[in-house]
Parts: sequence; structure tokens; C-alpha cells
Amino acid sequence: MKALPPVPRAGKRKKLTSPGALAATGLCLGGAFTCVLADKPFQPPPFKVRDGFEITLAAAPPLLKYPMMACLDDKGHLYVAESDGRNLTTRKEIERELPRFIRRLTDTNGDGLFDKSTIFADKMTMPEGGLWHNGALYIVSAPYLWRLEDTNDDGVADRREKIIGEMEFDGRANQHGPYLGPNGRLYFSGGHFGYQFTGIDGSRTGKSRAGGIFSCLPDGSDVRIDGQGPINPVDVVFTTSGEVLSTAAIYDSFGGRRHDALIHWFPRGLTQRLYGEPLLPRTGHRVPATIRWGQVAPAGMMRYRGTHLGDNYRDTLFACHFNSSQVRHIELNPDGATFTAKDTAFLSSTSRDFHPTDILEDADGSLLLLDTGGWLSWGCPHSKAAKPEIMGAIYRIRRADTTSSPDPRGMMIPWPQQKPGALAQLLGDPRPAVRDKAQSKLIAMGPESFEALARLRLSSVTREASIRRRAVFAMAQIKHSDVGKELRFSLQDPATEVRRAAARSLGELRIDEAIPELAMTLKDEDPLLRRIAATALGRIGNPKTITPLFLSLKADSQPAFQHAVRLALIEIGDTNECLPWLKNPIPHYQTTALRVMEQINATSLRLEDVVPFLRSTLPLLRNEARRIVAARRDWKEPVFELFREVLSAEKQDPSTSQLTEEIMMGFSSDEEFHQMLARLLTDPSATEPSKHLLLSCLSYLEQLPAITTSAVGSLLNNPSRKLRAEAIRIIVNSSSSSQFLDKLKSIATDPEEDSLIRATSLEGIAGHSKKLSDTLFAVPEAFLGDSSSNPEVKRQAARALSHVELNRENQQQGEALARLIASATPFHLSLLLEPFQRLDPAAWPQGEIETLGSTLAGALRKSPGRKSLKEAELAPLAKKFTENSSNAY
Repeated sequence: MKALPPVPRAGKRKKLTSPGALAATGLCLGGAFTCVLADKPFQPPPFKVRDGFEITLAAAPPLLKYPMMACLDDKGHLYVAESDGRNLTTRKEIERELPRFIRRLTDTNGDGLFDKSTIFADKMTMPEGGLWHNGALYIVSAPYLWRLEDTNDDGVADRREKIIGEMEFDGRANQHGPYLGPNGRLYFSGGHFGYQFTGIDGSRTGKSRAGGIFSCLPDGSDVRIDGQGPINPVDVVFTTSGEVLSTAAIYDSFGGRRHDALIHWFPRGLTQRLYGEPLLPRTGHRVPATIRWGQVAPAGMMRYRGTHLGDNYRDTLFACHFNSSQVRHIELNPDGATFTAKDTAFLSSTSRDFHPTDILEDADGSLLLLDTGGWLSWGCPHSKAAKPEIMGAIYRIRRADTTSSPDPRGMMIPWPQQKPGALAQLLGDPRPAVRDKAQSKLIAMGPESFEALARLRLSSVTREASIRRRAVFAMAQIKHSDVGKELRFSLQDPATEVRRAAARSLGELRIDEAIPELAMTLKDEDPLLRRIAATALGRIGNPKTITPLFLSLKADSQPAFQHAVRLALIEIGDTNECLPWLKNPIPHYQTTALRVMEQINATSLRLEDVVPFLRSTLPLLRNEARRIVAARRDWKEPVFELFREVLSAEKQDPSTSQLTEEIMMGFSSDEEFHQMLARLLTDPSATEPSKHLLLSCLSYLEQLPAITTSAVGSLLNNPSRKLRAEAIRIIVNSSSSSQFLDKLKSIATDPEEDSLIRATSLEGIAGHSKKLSDTLFAVPEAFLGDSSSNPEVKRQAARALSHVELNRENQQQGEALARLIASATPFHLSLLLEPFQRLDPAAWPQGEIETLGSTLAGALRKSPGRKSLKEAELAPLAKKFTENSSNAY
């Protein structure tokens, strides 16, 4: 949870536009706006914002340049993780340069414009996120989660402490946080480049590169993985009951299109597409996307908690989209144990150089929006060209013509004199920043405040359920002998939101005495509470809860609840107590027992336990049994029989494809298995769908034995375009082109053949021979020169040309490549430059190499993709030529 702080508003607001203009067209900043902090005019981009809102500058150059993410402390200082505007691309150079830093901004006169800056922490790798908690700044800056403290209040951190580590990094934005959950844990995200976290108490995550959501206690203990799957989970927010949501870049990719998402994370869940080997159990129920976007590069997100924007905005979300230059407004709607969502535009800009990266709520209820500017190119497909000359800024968004609370942070409250009872009452204050500070102080008091919180959580004492909920979450973070008893009482509270908080807290604390109450809660009418109770029983881990967990399942139970029950049973880890449920005649108990026992210990299942379900008439039970059999290398004959049976089926669904792939990966090095594959691929009676499925699964293997390669090659003559395309892709990717060169040349020069197949065959030829005849070279040259060519065909043509070795004999091909470079986009340019990168200047006469270098330089000057190139790419290229030609660069 991002700290909520801004300040008493004094004087007239410095508006970028008038409310009248806002009402008419949103916000359009047509003329230059001269920031009072700048030596020269700063020009904001044009905005369109929802009617009834206004935007003002909160900070602009030269006070800061490239803000990325930020948080506020309890005094209103804004801590900004900032870039230096460079795109460093390796861990080695980042650790050598330590280029980034955290800036502290202060609004000294309360007018809403930050006017004082200090560098709070310099010489950092990649600070991204930020949380002010208990008098210090917590921030992820790979490879560590840090605690930074300013002990003398001079605006500079003089104490740096590594809380937890570590995660790998390479300059791309793939680690974020932390965020404070209502349970007192620190959550952080990222990890696709690799991680292995170890807590100070010895708790471990294991080693993986499946991106995810992680958490630990503020001291770095009890580290765990809370979800895994997408490439880049970003900002994390929490609902009032503690549900975890995040934005995520690259949630999945189908049909050649990437999708980003908003995710509601089931506890310790896996998303539908996994990028990397996960460490969490596979319950069979994946975490779906609550909202599935296109390639928008979602970034910062927040849940609105104040009143300034209006009642319709409370507990709704705001999310930044980096690529599409938008801020989205998201309303969550309960859907059983999860949510659906309504997603609408709140703010947008026609400027493609406006890149919103974070949004947060200030204490007065206004929003602070960070635009990082145009510097970022590394790791962002839509920002190939770095534009550090376009700097970012921070904007404030308010309701037009409204006033704010005169003391939004409670600075006038005599905090040191507040007793526990008075502090507990402040949990009901309408100001979020005051509530947060009161809760923090109550938790810091420890047992001294427990009695006041225990009284406040009583429905007979406190009418408002939200206050009782806050009391429960605070009480659960205090070490006291009666905490379990009080939380168990709250499990009987008349308000659902209080019962949810109590169940979640009992699970976090692993209160064994709460098992009877939590087991009864599995029958509660609220589906989210039932799911939380199942998760809590799994955390407690007592085998006597296995029976109530199984009995809580129904045939039509929502996937989110089924996941929670299965995860709980897996975490309890008792296969002997699950075995009777495998023999139970009810199918959904059998299906659950199969999955749970296999995840606890695959060898606990015997072949005779599983075989009866292989031909079940119920697809879920049949597929579960087939999946288990497919993974058992010690059950070879039944697996091969199952494989042939699946391929001969008239209809094939996604589960068929997954099962085939799992068997293929499990037996990829088995000679007998490949003999069977070769027979199936060359069988004239085999159907096109079955052969295509086989080829699709074979594409996951890097190397193929000769017998399988030959069988795949036979399909190059198949009349089916689908089979020819898949076969040629496998041959090229497995470096088997040398066996089929004549056929590949025939395909490449056949004008009737599909263009993508022709371009792929050319990559196979060039990849093997390192050269193309003039006739063959003309084919990809024509594809790239044709504006109507499919982008995928153009990319494949560029890949083919990238393998060509330039020498004096094919000098005209170098000139042709230069002509293509002159019109190349960022998606093709680096590939077309590869032949020049490998060129040996010693093998060329000086005059010819100078001519070629000058031609290339001229082409690069014209190239639309030239700005995507980094200095590190151009420097070795320039060294290939003499000084006269290299100066042209």
C-alpha cells in the first residue's frame, strides 16, 4: 500500500488550463507553460482528462528529469526513483556505473508544487517502487530489497540496509516494490531474469526465473512466493480484505500477439501461461486475467482510498499504460471468490512521448501522476528509439472547484501524547493518512495497545464494520497471548469484511486452535470468505482438516475455490489421508485426490490407482489421469499407448495439445519414442491435424535425431501449407538445413509457394551456407522492399539476410543491404547490420572498404530505425572502416 500523504493547500492553484477548457475538451496544453522552477520553458504534452478534473504541474525540469516511480512519507516528502536517462543493458555496466538514484522532493509552501530537491540515495542500480514504512524508505533496487534511513533529517539516507536478496537484472524494468499489505507483509514483484531469495530466518524461495509476486516480513524473514507466471508483474495493490492484484506485462502471447493484464492473484497461484519453470504447486486451476489488454506495457497502479475525487471513485483502481499513453480507471465487481472489472479511459495524450509510469494518492485525495519522458528504449518494443531530450514531469490531478481537508495528514494532532484508546479511535478517521499513522503507532506500541484494539473490534462497541476490520488487521500484527482468541471471536462478526480479515489473519499466524471455526467457515455463504478459510487451513497444515476440505468441494465449485482447497491439501502434505478420497465414487473428489497426491509425491500413486480413470467418460477425470501417466517415465508402455490413442482421436482440444507436449518433453531423448514419432509422421493414413499437432510439439525440442529429422523433411512435399510451414520451421530451428538444401532452394525460388515459407527456407540456406546466390538474395530483398509484405515475412527475410557473410565476391549484395538499411525500421535494422558487423576489413582493398563504409553511413543517416541503435552497437561497426568513412557515422 502506498503511503497517502499532500499538505494544506495555500494560495491559488497553478493550473495548466482552466476548468472551462477542461469541461469542453479535457485538457489541451497548446501553448508553452513556463514552470517557475525552470530556467527555460517546459512544454507539457497535450492531455485529455475526464470531465470535472483539472491538472497542474507538481514537479518539472530542472527540478527532476526522468521520474519512474514514487511514494510519499508521513510528512509529505515525495521520494522519486529516477533514471539518469541512459539505457544500460548489462548487469556488469550497471554495477560499474551505478547510474540511478532516489530524489526527495518537498513542497515548502504548501501550494501543491514541489520546489525543493535533495538526492536521498545516489549510486543505485535500478530503484523501482518505494514504500515509506516505520520511518524509513523500503525500495527494490536489484539485486536487493533495501531499507534506507535518514537518521538526521537532512534529506539524505545515511543508513542503507539490505533486507533480502537476490534477483538478477540486465537494465530492463523487471523488479518493483515493495508494497505494504494489510497483513503487515512487504510484497514485491518481478524476477524473470532469475532469483533465489533467502530470508534472515533461513526461509527460501528456491531458484527460478518465472516472474512473480513475492513477500516477506519487514525484517526480511518468512520470505515466500505468492504467485508466478507472467514475464513482468509490476505494481501491486490490495483490496480492503487483503486480496492481491497486480498489473503484468506479457501475461500471455497467442496468435503472434502479446497480451498484458490486470491479475487478481489467487494465493500461490500460477497464471495461464508460464514463462519459466515455476516453484509453486500446480493445482490444475490457473489464475486468469481479470482484464486482458493488448501490448500496453502496464506500469504503476493504485487503489483510491480518499474522498476528494467523490464516492464513486473510492476503492477503485487507476492504472498507467506506458505504451498507449493512458491512465485507465478500473472498477472491480465481486464474482464469487474473484472479480470482474470495468475498464475505462481516465486520462490520455496524443503525444507518443508521454509515458505514464506511476500514479499515487496524496493525503488530500489528489492524484500524483509520473511521466518518465522519452529516455527508455531497452526492453520496450514500442520505444525502440531513446529520446533523452524529452524529459518527464509529475502532474497533480484534482476535482475541479473543490476544496481539500485543512489538515489531511493530521499534522495538528499531538501524536506523542496520544494514548492507545485515542489512537484506536483514529482508525475511524476519514483521512487515510491519519488512519495509516494511527495504525502504525498502535502496532509499534505492541501489547500496550492490544486491549484497546480488542475492544474496538467488538460490534457492540463499534458500529462501522470498516473500523472493526482495521482493528482486526492491526491486532493480528501484535504479539500477544490472546491474539488467537480475539481473532476467533471476530470470525463470528456479523460483517463479512471483518470475518474475511479474521480468517486471513488466523491463517497468516497459523493459529491451530482456530481449526474448528475455520472448518465451519468453509460453509459460509460468502464465496471469497470460504476461499480465504481454505487458504488459512492450508497454512496451518493440520491433517485433521483434510476431510472438511474435501467435503467443501462441489462439482460446480468456482475454479478459484478449487485452487484454494487443492493448494491447502498439497500444503498439508498427507497422501495417506487423501487415498480414501481417490477411492470415493464421487468424480470431483477423485479428480482432486489424483492431482493433490501427484503434487505431494508422484510416487505415492501406483499404476493400478490411475489406470481405471484413463478411459473415464468424464473429461476432467480422464485428462487428469492421462496427464499423470504422461509424466511417468517408468510407465513407458502405457504412455506410448496413450500417445497413439490421443493422436488418433477425431477431435483435439487444448488439453490434447498439452498432453502431447508433456509426453514429448518427457521422452525427448528416448530412441524408441522417436521411432514411433517417425512412423506417425510418415503414415499416409494419419490425419493432417494429428501430424500438425506432432510438429507443433516437436518445435519445442532444440535437437532432433536423424530418424525424426528425416520424417519431418518428408513433409516438405506435403500438399498441406500448414504442415509444410511447420516442417520447414523445425528444420531451420534445429539446424538440420544441410540435409535438405536442394529442396529448400526449390521452395525459395517457387513464386507459387507461400511467402513466409519461402523466407524461412532462405534462412535455412543462409544459416548453413553463410551465403546466398544472387537469385536467392533477390527474394528476401524483394520481400523487404515491398511495402505490402506481411510484417512477419519481412522479419523472416531480414533474418535470412543476417546470415550472409560479405566479401569482395558478393560486394553488390553489401550495396543492396545498404539500400535496404536506408529504409529499415527498428524491427529489421539490427538484423540487416549483422553482415557488416562480421565483415573482415583486412580482406578488402582500402578504397573498396572506404566506399562500402561511406555507403553504409549514408544509409544509416536515412534509416527510420537509426535511433534504435545504441552507441555500443555502432562503435564496433565504425572500427571496421577507415577514419574517413567511419566519421560519417
